Amino acid sequence: MRCPGCGMPSWRVHGRYVRRLGDAPVAGSPVVIELTVRRFKCLSSRCPAVTFAEQIEGLTRPHARQTQVLRSMLASIALCLAGRPGARLAAALGIRIAKDALLDLLRSVPQPPIGAVRFLGSGRFCSAQGRLLRDDPG
Repeated sequence: MRCPGCGMPSWRVHGRYVRRLGDAPVAGSPVVIELTVRRFKCLSSRCPAVTFAEQIEGLTRPHARQTQVLRSMLASIALCLAGRPGARLAAALGIRIAKDALLDLLRSVPQPPIGAVRFLGSGRFCSAQGRLLRDDPG
């Protein structure tokens, strides 16, 4: 196992713990994956990471409680329906999630880059019948 901080290989096991990950439901029933994860001690004295947990490629990420499959499903639901309606759809699919968690997930989805501005207009002033109209009556 290689340390994510310095890349140095480590074989010294610091401990173990059970990790639970939510996964996509099967036939409307929720799925929870239980993994026994090993924590390793970094052997480099200069490394800022004293210990680190092993990660399974494509399944786990640091501090994640859901698999990538479930997270992408929830992100799609959040992008389409957002809070309370999204939570109702997720419950119908067999996924338990709060509306606030869906909104947090929606905020964490990266935004597409904004291109160059081609036209910038202002709705405060407009020209109608040759005279200048404003919002205020004065």
